[in-house]
Amino acid sequence: MAQAEYVGSPHESLHRHAPAPDPVTVSDLLAEPLLRNTLVAGATGAGRAVRWCLPLSEITGDPDAAEEGVAVHAHADHLRDGAGPATVERVAASGAVALLVRIGRADVASPAELRVSFPEARAAADAAGLPLALLPPSADYRAVSQLVATKVLAQATHVLQYSDRVHRSLGEIHARGAGIPSLAYGMARMGEAPVMVVDLDGTVLAYETTAAGTKPAPAPVAAVLARHVEGLVRGELPIGATVLDPVDAAGSAVVPIAAAVMFGGEISGLVAVLEPPYGDPHDRAQRRIIAEEGAVLVGSEMLRIRSMTEAEERTRGDFVVELVHGRFADGGQLQARARHHGFSVDGTYAVYVAELDPPASDDVRAVRRFNAAARAVERLYPEAALPTLATQIGGNLVVVHPVANGVDAAAVRDVAGAVRRVLRERLDAEARVAFGRVGTGAGGVATSYREARTALALGRRIDVPPVAGYDDLRIFVALRDLADSENGRSFATEMLAPLRRADGNARSLESVVFAYIAESGNLNAAARRLGLHRNTTLYKLDRVSRVLGMDIRSADTQFMVWLAHHIDTLTQVNDSLDEELAPPP
Repeated sequence: MAQAEYVGSPHESLHRHAPAPDPVTVSDLLAEPLLRNTLVAGATGAGRAVRWCLPLSEITGDPDAAEEGVAVHAHADHLRDGAGPATVERVAASGAVALLVRIGRADVASPAELRVSFPEARAAADAAGLPLALLPPSADYRAVSQLVATKVLAQATHVLQYSDRVHRSLGEIHARGAGIPSLAYGMARMGEAPVMVVDLDGTVLAYETTAAGTKPAPAPVAAVLARHVEGLVRGELPIGATVLDPVDAAGSAVVPIAAAVMFGGEISGLVAVLEPPYGDPHDRAQRRIIAEEGAVLVGSEMLRIRSMTEAEERTRGDFVVELVHGRFADGGQLQARARHHGFSVDGTYAVYVAELDPPASDDVRAVRRFNAAARAVERLYPEAALPTLATQIGGNLVVVHPVANGVDAAAVRDVAGAVRRVLRERLDAEARVAFGRVGTGAGGVATSYREARTALALGRRIDVPPVAGYDDLRIFVALRDLADSENGRSFATEMLAPLRRADGNARSLESVVFAYIAESGNLNAAARRLGLHRNTTLYKLDRVSRVLGMDIRSADTQFMVWLAHHIDTLTQVNDSLDEELAPPP
């Protein structure tokens, strides 16, 4: 994205820093009474900024020793006798922004005569784009240098005074803890222009204007600011007040003046004052200051809000962790904490567990985005009588969602799909979502969580859709009691142990027999599934029969192996969950 101009300090700090003032240009300087109507050449460079004045004797013409913003003062003698072009080239090579030549009293002439004097120097100045001014005898170096210093310091002082006034006014709003929208409204009132605040992900935190003002359509502006934030995070753009290109907001064009919100040395968002295109330069300068100062105080407010939000999220997360693990020691403790989080001990709930692919990283920004996604999931159903609770457990998103009486299974499944969509949109990652059956109170939540975790773990081992409920895995549900029994475990071990001993670590015989069973005993289909030759597959199946002591072509043998495999899979999942969900010693 192109930027028209940039003004501001690059320091990444919470401390307030004064924004750079609008520069004093050569045109501004030549508009002063002492220098008025003195420009005779090089008008194309008159918009360059002036910072101070030096005599020609201190100008070496060496580009390596160049100083930005220098106006060079010289006497007319340096333009006489063909020396003009060389003098102009020397000054231009030094990086100076203007050549101010004082004429002697003997050279005093009418303005028309001055404009045609020193033709070689004027031609060289036009070619170099270096403003050349012929000053009156009264404009000696002392007078001109004092004029430059006075103009620059007056401008800086004016900006500092206005910055202090803006900071004090916004500071009073911030001290009241009124929040980001109130700060944005204060900025809009001072700048007489709409103000938008976005966070690190481009989400609009506040969009305010005065009662008399109109708000352009927010979506186009927010999209531009979101891209600008991305550029800031990548380090491609300056963090100070930046005037962006005009944005067409549904027919109402605006020019965002954007400043990065920072605290702790990190970019956390963006403040933008939206002014009309072709606005007054003085108004634009003030709005840049408002954006800079507002960004500092919005950053402080974000830090305050984030501290409170993170504390609340930790408390809510701890409650959900203890709830799904069934760790409440007594009903009184549960009642006290449940009231705080809006959890009904008599309500009915379903628990959803979402696993990301790829897994979420643990860097600060990724954690922040994950937490924002969890909050978005909690807001999926604002009309519900009870709140949805969501938190991260072991890298997965765990959602405890209230289910109203009479809600059918399809509606419970729809929630899982909605959770998956939020994660895909917010985190740009695929997700597998599993959910347990609806249960009542804290005990029902713990049971539903275990079922969701069981379905999620089984989903990694068998082919199931990305959204699956515990009831979808009916065969495993039916085998649950058998997998927990001593007879079931012994049966699975006796059936599979010979295969595994024969396999060693390769497990090739197991894979062959399971592919053969999955293809309903079709040898050719099993070979294609495994990518093996038919004869190789037949050889391995014969070996399986010898190892088991039973003919694998028999339907009864296939069923026994299939049953043992399912019991073994469910046993492994249950053992893993038992170890994880066991109460702490």
